[in-house]
Amino acid sequence: MHITKIEEVFDFKGVPEKFAKHQLYGYYPHVVEDKLYWEGRVQAFGRNHEIQYAVKTDNGYELPTNRVCLRKSLAAENFRVFLDTNPNIPPEEKYKAVGGYHVGRGSEQNTPAAKGLHTAKLYESLLDCPISKDLEVVDVVDPVWPDYIKKIFKDDFYHPRHANGLYVFVSPDGINWKEYHDKPVMSILTECEDLPIGILGLDWMPSIFFDHNINEYVMYLRANMELGSRHIMYSKSKDLIKWTKPKLIKCNPEFDVKGKQNFYYPAVYPFGDKYIAFPPHFTNTIHDKDGMHRTYHNEHTVVMISNDGVNWETKGKILESNTGQHMHQPHVCSFREEDGKYILYVHHALLSGVGNLVKYEFECKNLI
Repeated sequence: MHITKIEEVFDFKGVPEKFAKHQLYGYYPHVVEDKLYWEGRVQAFGRNHEIQYAVKTDNGYELPTNRVCLRKSLAAENFRVFLDTNPNIPPEEKYKAVGGYHVGRGSEQNTPAAKGLHTAKLYESLLDCPISKDLEVVDVVDPVWPDYIKKIFKDDFYHPRHANGLYVFVSPDGINWKEYHDKPVMSILTECEDLPIGILGLDWMPSIFFDHNINEYVMYLRANMELGSRHIMYSKSKDLIKWTKPKLIKCNPEFDVKGKQNFYYPAVYPFGDKYIAFPPHFTNTIHDKDGMHRTYHNEHTVVMISNDGVNWETKGKILESNTGQHMHQPHVCSFREEDGKYILYVHHALLSGVGNLVKYEFECKNLI
C-alpha cells in the first residue's frame, strides 16, 4: 500500500479576488463528478459564508463566471456534496449535499463566579439575520468545555441561514441547490447512542453516501469526546430525513480517548462490498485549561477497512508529516476510481495560507 503523486490539481492561493490574508479560503475541497467544491469564506468568522466551485475541462479545473453556488449560509462550514446512487430517486435529485452549523448567542460559565456571556463562534455571521436576534435558546453542557453552558437555537424549525443543525440539500446539476427537508436532520441536540447530548460536533467535513450493501444512506459524523480528542460516529437512514441514533465506530486497535487521539474527520467511502476510510490523525499535548496552547504529534492519515461500516481495522498509514501545528498536515478530501485506478485528492497546507489540492494514485491491491 502506497501513494504516488500524479499532479497538482488546484491552487487556492491563485484564485482571483481571493483575500490573500485569509487562511481558511479553500476549506474542505472535494471532487464530485466534474466539479470541485470548497468553502469560499473571506473572513475568519464573518458574514460571507459561501460554497464555490470549479469545473474540470481539458485544461484542468476552471472557474465559471459565477463560481458561488451557496450564499450566506452556515452550511458552508461543512457542505459535503455527494452523487446519490440510489436507483429509486428521480434524475432531478441526482446531487445531494449535507451541511449546517448549530449556534446560538454564546455560552455561560457554569461556576459560582460566572459573569456574563462569552462570544458564540459564528454568531456574528447572523447579526444581519432578522429572525436570529430574538430566537429562543436552550442550554446544553459542552463535553469539551464542561465549565460552560452552550446557549443554542432549537432544532425543530427552519433557519434561513442553516444555523441550527445539519440540513440536507438537493440539486439537479450540482450548482443550483435547495433544501431537501425544511428542518435539520442532525444537531447538537441529537440524542446519540450511549453518549451525552452535545457530543456531536459540526465543525468538520462529514461523509455521506448511499450504501448499496444495505440499501440505506449512511453518514459518518464527528464525536467531540473531550478536550483534545475527536472520534467518529455512524448513523443510517432510509430517506435522508430520519436517522438512527449516532453511535461510535469500533476500531482495532482501540481508539484512545485519554491519550488525546484524534480522527479529525471521517473520510469514509464505499470500497467494493467493503468500506475504506482515510481519517487525518494526530495526538496533542494540551498546555492550558482551555486548550488554546497545544503541541501536535504523530500526524498522518490512517487507512482503515471495514466489512460492515461500524467495525474498523487499521491497515496502515500514509501522508506522514511533522508540522507540529493544527490542520497543517495533508488531508484526504476525495477518494474515487478514475480510469481503473484508485485516486486520492489531498488538500495540503490548509491553515498555512498556501493550500493546494494534489492528486495521488493509491495502490492498494492487498486491501480488498
